Amino acid sequence: MNALSTLFSIATRLVLAAASIVLFLVVLAAGLVIFGVVLLWSLVRGRKPTLQTATFQRAAQFRSQAFRPGGMNGMNGINGNRVPPGEVIDAEVREVPNVDPRLER
Repeated sequence: MNALSTLFSIATRLVLAAASIVLFLVVLAAGLVIFGVVLLWSLVRGRKPTLQTATFQRAAQFRSQAFRPGGMNGMNGINGNRVPPGEVIDAEVREVPNVDPRLER
């Protein structure tokens, strides 16, 4: 009885290992197919395929600011200089004319 149980256990492990490998290969193939379709779609539309890494860069900037001696208190001004709280920064104000009369409704 013990040999039969061991044989059944080994067979079960082999079946589960094979199923895991098949599942991995199916997910990998699906990812490659989706990547290829998106790549072809962007090339058909005439756009250069790019990786969107701006989110990761922004997160890296926040991480680097969090570990600086001053922390993330206050805002950074021009050229990375600290702007003291309460200081007013002037901005040039320009009026934008309404070009399209449909927007005035």
